[in-house]
Amino acid sequence: MVPEGGEPRIESSSLDLREHDREVLEFLSQDPASRVAFQGLRRRLGIHPEQLSRALHRLADDNLVERTELGYRVTPRALGVLSPGGLRSEEHGVTILQTYLPADLDLRALVRALHGTWIGPLRWYGLSESAEGMQLGWALEDDSIRLETILRPGQLVVIAKVVSTDQLDDAARLGHQLFQHIAQEVSGATHTGLSG
Repeated sequence: MVPEGGEPRIESSSLDLREHDREVLEFLSQDPASRVAFQGLRRRLGIHPEQLSRALHRLADDNLVERTELGYRVTPRALGVLSPGGLRSEEHGVTILQTYLPADLDLRALVRALHGTWIGPLRWYGLSESAEGMQLGWALEDDSIRLETILRPGQLVVIAKVVSTDQLDDAARLGHQLFQHIAQEVSGATHTGLSG
């Protein structure tokens, strides 16, 4: 389900949006720069795959959502039909770890290597890019633990967002498992993600 409170509200008398269309649009509009994988949407919203597929096709036909190779995102037109001020504020998490990345690391190649990867019980969620860096997301199937990895030149940060604080130890263990996978990509024999 879409988190309660502060989610974007659709102000659209001209659009004929069905319930699942609205759920998808409101969810993707919470972070307009993000691109969320189909399975990430399915798990997060709890919508049957066929219903989600139809909703995404309708939204794409109305030019409200577009599919990229990295996932689905809202279009500028979609943001125009959302009520101003409806976008929720940034949700805070707990930093699990923070480390230095090699200065010559090709972050885009690293993102391509990690995109869509399931790591243990963590399922690929999506990607967001901003001036501050690239943010990759993974979550447990039940969405009780989400890990967001922020990649910037020279820096890697893993942040946990949990339903309950008693899950922080599990989130820390998963964060280290995620980090090990990323470290293998960075220092692999073929030097995946390294430039030059």
